[in-house]
Parts: sequence; structure tokens; C-alpha cells
Amino acid sequence: MQTQTTSGRAEFVGQVVSRDDMPAEALAIRDDRERRRIEFRSSLVRARVAQAKMEGREMAPQSARQLSAGLMERHPARGMADLAGAH
Repeated sequence: MQTQTTSGRAEFVGQVVSRDDMPAEALAIRDDRERRRIEFRSSLVRARVAQAKMEGREMAPQSARQLSAGLMERHPARGMADLAGAH
């Protein structure tokens, strides 16, 4: 596969793999991200199904706030935008 990269990208990727392996490495990274995205979205679907069936854990309001705050600290840029688009 023929590829052209900027010097910055080549330098970054070159730290990980050789220039000849860059396309395969890029595909592997994309596949891993896609797999994690699918797993996350599947977990949301399972959670919504469990919620609809009233199966789930009871959680005190304070625990829910702590969980939410922890998630927002770890993923501030994602926030509610991802959740809103997950319907």
C-alpha cells in the first residue's frame, strides 16, 4: 500500500513501527478504537434494557452524583454529548 505521511506523523509512527508497517498499524489502531466503541455502545444498550425491565442496582442519590462526577473528571470533553447521541 502506498502512503504519504507528514514528517511529524512519520516521526511519531516511526517510534512505534517502521514506515512500511504504518498502514497496518493505523488499521490496527482504528480497529481497536472501533471495537472499544462497539463494546461501550453495547453496554449502553444492555443498561437501557435492564432499566426498562426494572433490573438494575438501586443507587443512593449521593452515590449517583459521585459516579457522575468521577466520569466527568475522567472524560470531560465527552460529557453528555456522547450519551445524547447514543439513542
